[in-house]
Amino acid sequence: MDFFSEMRGPRQTATLSSHYDAVSFDFLAMLWQRRGLILSMACGSMLLAALATMIMPSRYAADLVLQFDFTREDAPNGGGKSSSVALEASTLVESEARIIRSLATARAVASRMGLDSEPEKPASTLSGLMAGAAEMIFSSAARNRIREFLGLGGVGPMTAPARRDIVAQKLLSSLTVSNDAKAYLITLKYQDTDPDRAARIVNAFGIEYLRRKMEASASASQRSSQWYGLQALEARANLVRIDKEIEDFRIRTGFVELGQDGADMQQQQLRDMLAQLNAASVTRLAEETRLHRAQVSLAAGNVPQATDLGGSPVVQALLDEEGKARRALDEMVSSTGDRHPAVARLKLTLASVQERLKKQLAQSVANIETDVQAAHAAEAALSQRVAALQTKSIESRGLEGQLKTLQAEATAARDRLKQLSDAQQQSSAVSELRPVVAQILAPAEVPSLPASPSQALVLGLALMGGLAAGASLSYALEKRDRGFRSENEFAAETRVNCVGLLPNLEHYPSGLESLVFAEAVRSTVAGMFPPTNPPKVVLITSTAPGEGKSFVASAMARVLAKMGQRVLVVDGSPRRLLLGENFPHEALLDQCLPQTGDVSAADATPVATVRRASGLRDGQNVYSNPAFEAMLREARARYDIILFEVAPVLLSADSALLREHADTVLHVVKWNDTRKTTVATTLDHLARLGLDVGGIVLNCVDLEEQGRYNASDRGQIYRDYKSFYQASA
Repeated sequence: MDFFSEMRGPRQTATLSSHYDAVSFDFLAMLWQRRGLILSMACGSMLLAALATMIMPSRYAADLVLQFDFTREDAPNGGGKSSSVALEASTLVESEARIIRSLATARAVASRMGLDSEPEKPASTLSGLMAGAAEMIFSSAARNRIREFLGLGGVGPMTAPARRDIVAQKLLSSLTVSNDAKAYLITLKYQDTDPDRAARIVNAFGIEYLRRKMEASASASQRSSQWYGLQALEARANLVRIDKEIEDFRIRTGFVELGQDGADMQQQQLRDMLAQLNAASVTRLAEETRLHRAQVSLAAGNVPQATDLGGSPVVQALLDEEGKARRALDEMVSSTGDRHPAVARLKLTLASVQERLKKQLAQSVANIETDVQAAHAAEAALSQRVAALQTKSIESRGLEGQLKTLQAEATAARDRLKQLSDAQQQSSAVSELRPVVAQILAPAEVPSLPASPSQALVLGLALMGGLAAGASLSYALEKRDRGFRSENEFAAETRVNCVGLLPNLEHYPSGLESLVFAEAVRSTVAGMFPPTNPPKVVLITSTAPGEGKSFVASAMARVLAKMGQRVLVVDGSPRRLLLGENFPHEALLDQCLPQTGDVSAADATPVATVRRASGLRDGQNVYSNPAFEAMLREARARYDIILFEVAPVLLSADSALLREHADTVLHVVKWNDTRKTTVATTLDHLARLGLDVGGIVLNCVDLEEQGRYNASDRGQIYRDYKSFYQASA
């Protein structure tokens, strides 16, 4: 019974959803068709899983948890914690997990626990049975080569390193290392059939990892201490060299540090001398200005100012005496006139006073010039003293700078020597006890419950795996069978209708099956030859040899003859038959479609047959011969229907040569045999030749075998309703 026959019909190209619906229904039908295979594989998988769970021993898992702390205390003057690494902690945790999973760690565990010296024993009963069977089947040399090929080592004598490596690889195969980057945790899980052994081995892995980390840390500290010691020796030698250079500099230059007080006194002396130089310059400028004004006044015939003359009392007395003489002369002239002897005496007196005043002014100007020269001399002396002090200060600064540079180098060398000495002492102390960033947070304990999955889960997984494997195998078998199994497939694959489905008459030579075949042929004839405007010349083609074209042509000819048609069957296949020899299928057709004579001609049958007697080598131009065209014109006039069987389309050019004479084409396809792609290529070739394919006949259908594929077509109807033919027999 086909549960999907009502949903799966001829495919339509209306919408994409209908296409996917059809594909889904076909897939479900395929699963239902192969349900026996799928169920067998599912039951076999469950049986194997059940046997495996019974034979294989229980395995116990022991867990160990390592916690990492990537922080350290700051310096004594600082508080809190800071990261001691520059990389992400998650990356470091993953790196530590790889170290635990390394072969070197497994080798160390195997050596420390003595696992490499224990006698080898089978891991399970199944392994023991397989080992015993191998000893019975294979020789010692063959077993040795097989073990070497699988990487298990030979059965002969084995070196200690090789045995240790084999044991280490077995330990790693049972060890699982997982890390949690957010919590900085690494979980070690080891599975073994012995719970105590599992706990001891996983604890050994954790202890071995911590031991290696401590050894690596101590070794690094010792190397650091040695390096700091070498650097301290170099720094001490450098400090001695710098001190020697300072001593040589002092002896060579005779320079002594003045200190802060000496430097301030020298600077104060220089500032005082500069102040005196400035005062001398001002004095010189004032004397020069006074001299210039006095000289200008004398040149103009005037008397210089008293300030310019420095307040000379002689000049002031002469000026007063001149004033008195000038007033007395004026009074005398106004009273006695210019000719009075007293006036003459007064003029002589005035001239004497003016002469003396002139000489005194000249003497005063000379005194001013002397003062100017003295001011120049004082300024020059002060300038020399200032220059000498400045030169001395600059030289002192340069020597002091060189000395300070040497002293700074000496100070830096002392600081570096102190730092290296402190670092060496600290490294020496840390090498004795250095903290490790990892610690065992939860050591492994002996497990009491097995870690193997439950039997229900194993059976469920086996069931799902068996169903999936069965479905996959069914799909592969379905794809391997590329022939047509149902007439509905033609509409979807070739877009050409199937007009007939003919059962394989060789399996049912008599009985009700012959009635089924006869009715199938009549249905095909009715589909190919409608009552109005039926085709006259029908080419019967095939894709490959052995499709049953001759059988179909003979059967259709007999049915047409019973319908009162005059039929000519032209057997155009290039094969050689003896004269009068019939095909093997004629005997089968006589049982279900016996021939009857024509009522109008007692000496002739309604079905006439013309056979090609030549092969391909000696009959290349048989259809282009004018005699063939004449024969075909005569046949059209004498017969109602001409069934022209030709060689396979893609193997011969007969179809192309006869295309102008054919009204339609009937293509014969063998059931579940000819590839679908080849049939589609043949139909495309016929379309390019311009031939109209009126229909396809699915020949040699095994109805019982077709029922296994749940095909929904006329074959199903023939199988389900045999009672109809039994009642109508």
